[in-house]
Amino acid sequence: MLTRPDKDALRAMLETRVQEKLRHDRDSVVTYAAKPAPDRKPYTSKLTVQDKAFQKELEQMRAYAEAVVIHTHKHEPHDAGALNLRLDDFADL
Repeated sequence: MLTRPDKDALRAMLETRVQEKLRHDRDSVVTYAAKPAPDRKPYTSKLTVQDKAFQKELEQMRAYAEAVVIHTHKHEPHDAGALNLRLDDFADL
């Protein structure tokens, strides 16, 4: 039955093989510069259900306000010959 070497024995064996390879051929191992750590993005919180509902309600209110402003009629000038009665004409009331 074969006995398997433990991890420490494998590490030692690999280390000796690497050292031998480097002694014979220095160009066999290529080292690369480490990549810089990416910049962290600023924290942005996700909208909650309440925030989404609030935004939706605001959009509906804005749409309604725009619709009302567009559809309101400006007061047309009164004809000079027509009788204009206003409350200011009756001071006793």
